[in-house]
Amino acid sequence: MPLQTPPVKYDLARLQGGLDQTTPMLSLPPGVCRAASNFEHSITGGYTRIAGYDRYDGQPNPSDAVYLLLEVTLTGAVSVGDTITGDSSSATGKVIGVDDIHVAVTRVTGTFLSGEDVTVGGTTVGAIATILGIDADDEQDAIYRLAAANDYRADIGPVPGIGSVLGVAFYNGVVYAWRNNVANTNAEMYEATTSGWVKVDLGYELAFDAGDVAIADGDVIVGGTSGATGTVARVVLQSGDWASNDATGRLIFASITGTFQDNEDLNVGGLKYAVANGTQAAITLAKDGRVETTVANFGGGGAANKKLYGCDGVNRAFEFDGTTYVPIETGMSPDTPTHIAFHKQHLFLAFNHSLQFSSLGDPYQWTPLTGAGEIAMNDDITNLLVMPGDQTTGALGVYTRSDTSILYGNSSADFKLTNFNTGTGAVPYTAQTMDQAYVLDDRGVIGMNSTLNFGNFLPAALTMNIRPFIQQRRNLATATVVNREKSQYRVFFSDGSGLYLTILNGKYLGAMPVQFTHPVTCSVEGEKPDGSETAFFGSTNGYVYRLDVGTSFDGEVIPANFNLVINSIGSPRILKRYRKASVEMVGDSYAEFAFGYDLGYRSQYIDQPVDQDIANTLRSGTFWDGFTWDNFVWDGSDVSPAEVDVNGTAENIAVRFTSVSNLWQPFTVNSVILHYTPRRGLR
Repeated sequence: MPLQTPPVKYDLARLQGGLDQTTPMLSLPPGVCRAASNFEHSITGGYTRIAGYDRYDGQPNPSDAVYLLLEVTLTGAVSVGDTITGDSSSATGKVIGVDDIHVAVTRVTGTFLSGEDVTVGGTTVGAIATILGIDADDEQDAIYRLAAANDYRADIGPVPGIGSVLGVAFYNGVVYAWRNNVANTNAEMYEATTSGWVKVDLGYELAFDAGDVAIADGDVIVGGTSGATGTVARVVLQSGDWASNDATGRLIFASITGTFQDNEDLNVGGLKYAVANGTQAAITLAKDGRVETTVANFGGGGAANKKLYGCDGVNRAFEFDGTTYVPIETGMSPDTPTHIAFHKQHLFLAFNHSLQFSSLGDPYQWTPLTGAGEIAMNDDITNLLVMPGDQTTGALGVYTRSDTSILYGNSSADFKLTNFNTGTGAVPYTAQTMDQAYVLDDRGVIGMNSTLNFGNFLPAALTMNIRPFIQQRRNLATATVVNREKSQYRVFFSDGSGLYLTILNGKYLGAMPVQFTHPVTCSVEGEKPDGSETAFFGSTNGYVYRLDVGTSFDGEVIPANFNLVINSIGSPRILKRYRKASVEMVGDSYAEFAFGYDLGYRSQYIDQPVDQDIANTLRSGTFWDGFTWDNFVWDGSDVSPAEVDVNGTAENIAVRFTSVSNLWQPFTVNSVILHYTPRRGLR
């Protein structure tokens, strides 16, 4: 009777569950990670190498750079950095790559022509044989794209000043940032423009009292004694009213000619409207604040009436409409709120353990006579968060480091603060809302889901299975953002690490760590005018970076890896002879990675293999009317299995993936199918 060979069997490991550092190995599904870095849990399953980030100052984004490949018959010297010019077309391009027959250019102006001569500095250096568009070799194409990105990257500078970025805001499609000045005496606010960072002139303020005729924005004020003049950019009425002849507040000016005098009449059109209460003062910012912002619309008027509000813990809160910067005075001493929220048409500010709110619909008035108020907390407030809901049903989460409270009601007439959870609070700057509220507590990330009867909440700790990671970093948290497209809550730490949690329709799918080259000091997410999502962060080197773009960490490699848990294929005491692995990948570009595995708990008595380098083309197929000519690839596939030889006999196997590159677009590893033959049991 012939000897029968055991049949080859197949084990499918679906990659899902993210990182787990605490659950016993044999209790975990085979697609869970025991270690990971710079991969994220996809909402559709699988682990995705994260996208990169690019420096940002309003100039063209490096990751958007393109190149043009020309086949050139060279007769002269061409070097990287040269500008070539078409002799007939007058088209120009900056050289980012050159070999014996190819010249790759970026920053192209005009249209090059086949057959025309090209010049460098007025000297003919060759003639164009063919306009190729992009390189047909996937790796070389990626190299040229990175070279083009690096050329644009060199144009982008840090926020002027010294030290870390103190805050970043996204308002009306524009990025703003704060940093200490070079002299380290004050902080300054900057706007990202097509020319780079431009300092925002904060203007001047002049206090007034005894107002008996309403001053309006745009009025020209003339000092009755001094003759000083200025056009009012904003009228800030803080108390009293014009009809009672006791209006008190401040006037904000972009510029002033002359110097107003204390107690002089403030005239409009030759008539007295109010009296100066002091002289004008340039608006300046104390240094070293931590800026937190929110966008709010007081009084309706549609999107055009939305304004940016913020605070930083060392200055007065402020309002900014893209042109006029208005410090907000609350009457507190010191008037330096640390946290801010817009809720129920009130502006809420946190002063240590004091929660204060403005008058209804008026962020300038903070007197109880007009509906403003104060609520005392048991400890310093660390976060203010508008809970999921709307202006009718919403509530405000008020967090301290160790407690959570919920503010119900609509105004000072019925506001009621309820102590929701004693012992569970939030680390500063970590509260976000997505489908529900999320914060980082000392024990991990907490989700607080509303019940069917709004007004009640159910807390849930999501990250108990990565407790070691949290415990090492709970005092290092610096910022958070959400990515709604990927359904992720992201928290960042001062050591450059971060944690991406993927939650789909309220169900926690998994968390995976990231490690950035540039630590995050502050962050913001927002929606661009076209409706797409974007996010930015500031770092210790003074740069602002745009998240989820490009193939690199600002030109540097993205070191990414994940190690799956030990997989005994349901038979922990049965030896298996491993033969092959089939790795299903999804993506839209060429990618390279290393595939490795450990056998038998990485026993020294078993020959452990060397990692294998794998290349896979994952370009999507191209459709007519859906591409740019000379910038596409025929017959691409966005799903492709990578076949890998696996050799060895052991009772279990632990698979790992590694990618270290600044060239590849994100790709997703969905599953691993192991081919194996069962052998005998262990004795």
